[in-house]
Amino acid sequence: MKPNLKILILEDNQNDADLLLRELKKSGLNFISKIVQTRKDYEDLLQDFNPDIILSDYSLPAFDAVTAFRIKQFKSPHIPFIIVSGIIGEENAVELIKDGVTDYSQKNKLFTLPPKIERALKDTAERKEKEIIAEKLKIQAAELIIVNKELVFQNEEKEKRADDLIILSEALKAQKEELRKANEELYDKAQLLERQEKRLIKTNDDLLLLNQNLEKRVLERTGELENLNHQLKDLNLSKDKFLSVISHDLRNPLTALLMASDKLSEDIENHIFEEIQPFAKIIHRTSYNILQQLNELVDWAKLQKEQTTLNPEKLHLAAAVDRSFELLKQNITQKNIVLENNIPADIYVKADTLMLRSILQNLVTNAIKYSVKGGLVSVIAHRIDTKMVEVCIIDTGVGMKPTISENLFSLPNPASATGTNNEKGSGIGLILVKDFVTQHGGTLRVESKIKKGTCIFFTIPHY
Repeated sequence: MKPNLKILILEDNQNDADLLLRELKKSGLNFISKIVQTRKDYEDLLQDFNPDIILSDYSLPAFDAVTAFRIKQFKSPHIPFIIVSGIIGEENAVELIKDGVTDYSQKNKLFTLPPKIERALKDTAERKEKEIIAEKLKIQAAELIIVNKELVFQNEEKEKRADDLIILSEALKAQKEELRKANEELYDKAQLLERQEKRLIKTNDDLLLLNQNLEKRVLERTGELENLNHQLKDLNLSKDKFLSVISHDLRNPLTALLMASDKLSEDIENHIFEEIQPFAKIIHRTSYNILQQLNELVDWAKLQKEQTTLNPEKLHLAAAVDRSFELLKQNITQKNIVLENNIPADIYVKADTLMLRSILQNLVTNAIKYSVKGGLVSVIAHRIDTKMVEVCIIDTGVGMKPTISENLFSLPNPASATGTNNEKGSGIGLILVKDFVTQHGGTLRVESKIKKGTCIFFTIPHY
C-alpha cells in the first residue's frame, strides 16, 4: 500500500468521525484525511485533494451516500467508495454494491474497515495495471503489422535482385562462349593470313583487355551474389529456429487438443453426453493457450528480426512454473503423474518471459516423457548468491547413464530417445534450453541415476 494514503471522509457526526480515524490509526494505516459534510465541500475536495479512497456515511442532513457516489462516478470513476453506516440494512448494502459501490462497513464493526480498504485499493491498482497492459498490447499489435509489411517488401526486393543476377550470369556465360569462338577463329586466320599478323596481334590485345574487363565484372557480380546468398542463409536460419520454437512450444497443447477432440467425438458417437463437458472445456482452454503461445512466438519472431533476442523483466518464478504446468496438464493424464510446484513465493527473477516459459516447458516435458506411470515431477528453487537463482526440475523416472548425462547439453546433434510411453521428439528442445539459459548468463548441470530419476539444474538472474 502506498505511503500517506489520502482518505476523504463524508460524515456529519464528529464523534463518529473521531472513532473512525482512531480505528484506522490503530490498524497501522499511514494516511492523511479530510472530513466534509456538504456537497460543495465534497465536490471541491474531489478535485483539489484527489483522494485515494472515499468513506461515506449513508445519510446526512442535506446529503446522502448515493448522491455522493454518483458524483464520484462522474468525476473520478476509479476511486474506491466505501459506505460506513449504522443504519443501512444488508439488502440495501447488497443493492448498492451491485450498482458499483466498492463495499460497506457497519459503524459498530469498524474493525472490519481497514482490511476492506486494503482490498479495495489493491483491486483498483490491479484494474489500472490491466488497462495499461491492454493499451500497450494494442500499440505492439500495430507496430507488428507495420514490421510485417516492411518484411514482405524487403523479401520482394531481394527476389527481384536474385532474378536480375541470374539473368546477368547467363548473359556473361554467353559472352564468354562467344569470346572463346572468336579466339579460335582469329587463331586460324593468323596462320592463313601471316601478312595481317600485326593487325591480328592488335586485335588479340584488344580482345584480351576486353576479356580481363569481363572477368573483373564477373568477379564483382559473383561477390554480390555471394553476399546475397549469405543474407538468404541467415534468413533461413532464423526461419528454421522460429519453426523449431513453434514445433516444441505448440506440440504439447496440440496433442492435448487432439486427444480431447478424439474422446469428445467418440462420446458423441456412443451417445455418452454426460462426459462431453469436461473435454469441451479442455478444448476451449487448450485453444486459448495455443493462441496465447502463438502471440508470444510472433513477438519472439519480431525480436529476432530486430536482433534483440533478450527482453528481461521482473517475473514471479512460482507463477511462471504454474503456467507451464497448466499447459502440460493433459500430458500427465495417461501416466497419472503428479506435478508439484515447490518454488518459494518470494523469489522473483529477471528473465525474458517467452524464453523462461520455453526453458521450463521443455525441461518439465522431458521429465514427464521419461517418468513412469504414477511418478512425480517437482520444481524447486533457491538463491545461490545475491545475483543468481538455481532452479531444479526433479523426476522419479528411468534416469540416464553417466555417458549421456555428462554430455547432455554439449552434443552437437543430440538424439531424442523414446519416452516411457513411446513419446517421440525432435531432439531440438535441449538445444533451445541451452541457448536461452546461456543468453541469460546462466549455467546448466545434470544429476541422474538409472531407475532413480534425474535432476536438471539451471541458473537465472535474481531480480
